[in-house]
Amino acid sequence: MTLNTLSRPLLFILLLAATLALTPALAGGHAQSQGKGGYVSLEGLQEFRGLVDLSHGEPRTVLRYLQLVAQMDDDLKAMGLERRIVVAMRGGSVRYLRRDRSPIDLADQIVAEEIARAIADLHARDIRIEACKVAMDRFEVPADGVLEEVNVVNNTFITLIGFQQQGYGMVAIP
Repeated sequence: MTLNTLSRPLLFILLLAATLALTPALAGGHAQSQGKGGYVSLEGLQEFRGLVDLSHGEPRTVLRYLQLVAQMDDDLKAMGLERRIVVAMRGGSVRYLRRDRSPIDLADQIVAEEIARAIADLHARDIRIEACKVAMDRFEVPADGVLEEVNVVNNTFITLIGFQQQGYGMVAIP
């Protein structure tokens, strides 16, 4: 039977079987990546440089992403990697960085308190938090009224570009 005379379903099954048989070899082997949590992307790395661009304005979403940064830090630490992580906050996310939460909608004040705790946790992990003064001015957040763990910079676009030029990989969260 030649390739031209095979039925389509049979040809599909043969291709699928060949692909599955080759997958471990193509992936570089399962055992090789075990030491780094299965991440082939981390093989050979001693230091992880990550940059999170957080501009989302919904408080629960901001909180969840800050918690994911902490989880990422835990995972990387468990893998034995040195970590250098920066969270650049701009856009609506800066509304929740104020010490005085009275201007925040009453329904969001509890989440804003949780965001403050998440920021304190990240700071304790030596994760740098930068807030954009341009966004703070837009949302009427006074620079002298932000959480003490937050570093205010004039423009986080400069932060994002500068850290990428230093080899930081960026994740953008719109």
